[in-house]
Formats: sequence, structure tokens, C-alpha cells
Amino acid sequence: MAMKNQINPWLASNVWLLVLGMLPAFLLLAALIYFTAWAFSFSFTDLELVGRKSVNWSWVGFENYVRLWTRKGFLDALWTTVIFTFFSAIVGQSVLGFLLAGALRTTKSNLRSFIEVAIMLGWLLPDIVAAFLWSATTSQTGLINNLIITPLGFKPVNFISEFALPVVTIANIWKGTAWSYLLFSAALDSVSREVVEAAKVDGATPFQRVWLVILPIIRPHIATNMLFITIWTFTYFPLIYALTGGGPGRQSETLAIFMYKQSFGTGKLGYGSAISVAMLLIVGAMSLIYLRLLREPK
Repeated sequence: MAMKNQINPWLASNVWLLVLGMLPAFLLLAALIYFTAWAFSFSFTDLELVGRKSVNWSWVGFENYVRLWTRKGFLDALWTTVIFTFFSAIVGQSVLGFLLAGALRTTKSNLRSFIEVAIMLGWLLPDIVAAFLWSATTSQTGLINNLIITPLGFKPVNFISEFALPVVTIANIWKGTAWSYLLFSAALDSVSREVVEAAKVDGATPFQRVWLVILPIIRPHIATNMLFITIWTFTYFPLIYALTGGGPGRQSETLAIFMYKQSFGTGKLGYGSAISVAMLLIVGAMSLIYLRLLREPK
């Protein structure tokens, strides 16, 4: 009764407006639950995209999940995804974003604005355009070969064919670092200069000031950044598919590419659903770790 008396009188008399305003959120939540339930239920079937089993499918129990861990396709794609996520998101985007944010804090405004525009450009470009630019840059007749490799007297190198995963990783770092830079810029601006100056007066070295003062203060921001970029990178699809298609062979075939090929390439929707559920569980486990890091230490 006490809670009801605390409600704003206007809100109490216009509850239908609140319900109407929350309707899009409810619809989005319902859609998420529906598609998740769809993938989970069909992961226990032999449903296919076309053919007889697209209509007359049957339940196969845990057969698809057993197949995940007993065949190399899924395990190879999982390992490729782990490498791609670690070097692209955790080492690349996060570390580079922090270093850029720290370095540009003391940079003159005009130069800082120019660098920020350059950083944001990769983020704003559509994935297809970014893939075309990197393909043109790293191909055998691309910019790197024409400006560096060939003038030095070496044979042209087709980087996409010979170093597919590193090329995709670097391209994703270039494209995604802007998010980490913006978040860390805001985080560093919230650090009190007095605290940093006090540590400096106490004799702390620049490294100690960063490691013992600044990083503990912005720890929630670091965890938030890691949470988002890890999820985005682990499930990333467009740039990789447009640039290499997961190839050559399976050199750059991440789980997202592997799931797409199994679901729509070979038409095995049941197996593809099992892959998607496995990805959901892995990403969920990683999210729980980051959410624990977001909690304030006792």
C-alpha cells in the first residue's frame, strides 16, 4: 500500500501509456526468446534446409552435440575463433584503444581531432567496403606489394592466401578499435588529476601510476569494454566472410562462418542450430566472467 502511495498520480492514472511505451521492449524480448527456443529445440533434430528432411525431420537427441566434439570441423573453428578473439579483441582493440586514449590526452586539439577522425573512419565504414579496401591492400597486386615488397626486390606476396587469419585479425583491429578508444577516453577523463599527481609526488613511476592508480580506478570501464568487444568479436561474421569466406581452406573459418556454411551451405539446420547453441553457451560463460569483474572488490 505504501508503494502505491509513492507512485506519481499522473502515472497512476495513465498506466496504459506505460504499458504502451514498454510494448516494443516486450516484443523484442519475445522475439529473442522465440528464436533462442527455436534454435535450442531444433538442435535436437536432423532438420535440413531443403529436401525430404526439411519437412519430415525427426528427433535425434544429442547426436548433433556429440558430433560437435567428435569431429574436427567444430573444434578447428572454435580454436580459430579463440585465436581471432584473443588477438583481435583482447590484445588488439582493447590495448590499442587504451594506448591511443592515453597518448592523445596530452595531444594538441587539432592533431587529436585528425587522429580521432582517422580512427572513427574504420568504424563507420560498412563491412563490405572495409573488406574491399583490405583485399585491395593485401592482394598480390595490392598497395603493400607495390609500395614495399616489390621495390625491396622481393616477389609479391598474396597475404590473403598465405596469412588469411592475421590479415582478418588486423583488419578487425583497424575497424573496431574506435569503440575501445572512445570508452577509454571517457574513462580516463573521469580520473582525478589530483590523484595521479599525488602518486607522482609520492615517487611513483609512470608505469606504477598507470598500473597501481589509473587501471584500478577505471576497472569497471575495462570490464565493460572487454565484455562488449569479446562478444562482438567472438560472433563476428561480415568482414571475415566478405574478405576470405573462411578460407583459404579453413584458415580463417571462425564459428560464425562454420555455422553459416553448415546451416546454409550444406543445409544442415539441425546441426547449425547445435553450433549456435554452443556459441551461446560459450559467450554466456565469458559474459559471466566479465560481469564478475564489474563488481566492486570487497
